[in-house]
Amino acid sequence: MADAGEETEEENELLRPGANLALWGAAAVEVQNDPSSQSAVAHAVQKDGRALIHAVPDLKEQKEVALKAVAADGTALMFVSENMKQDKDVVLAAVRQVGTALRLAAEPLAADRDVVLAAVRQCGQALRHAAEHLRDDKEVCSAAVQQNGRALKHASERLRADKEVVDMAIENTTEALPYAGPELKEEWENVLTKRWKAAGLHIERRLAGQIVNQIATN
Repeated sequence: MADAGEETEEENELLRPGANLALWGAAAVEVQNDPSSQSAVAHAVQKDGRALIHAVPDLKEQKEVALKAVAADGTALMFVSENMKQDKDVVLAAVRQVGTALRLAAEPLAADRDVVLAAVRQCGQALRHAAEHLRDDKEVCSAAVQQNGRALKHASERLRADKEVVDMAIENTTEALPYAGPELKEEWENVLTKRWKAAGLHIERRLAGQIVNQIATN
């Protein structure tokens, strides 16, 4: 049986950069092998943006490198410099690739309408990371619920009672129903009950509402 010292050596060898490509990834190993080379880092992050984590700080500050990283994987926004997190071009590229990368942007850009619209068009649930005034913006919320009806949860109270927004959300998914304002929720429970009965599903309106509420809590 191997002693503790031997086991530690084995673990260190397993975690050594380049020793386990399944763990580290080939792109990350490329950067680890030459973290200060702009050409090596730029080449690697185009394959896996997250490899940027291993680059030297100066390269995380370079816009060209940052753009390549977030275009490959929007979540690589977490590894760029603080200045790059405030760069609108970089953040736009990130949220167009992964909408929820909006949570990684500098605060002013979570209040930028262009950035938030791009984010929610890619992933409606990114609305939760938007500034409050944009969660009360009908165009922004409409784009969000059309992409994912459950984003209605993150819209303002005013827009959760807006028939156009609620209709778009519930037509996208009935799982949006619990987030609608009371009057529209009741109206849609009636509509859905009729649809389900027409499809041969004989469900009372009250039970239909309970089913949807249960879905929302799962």
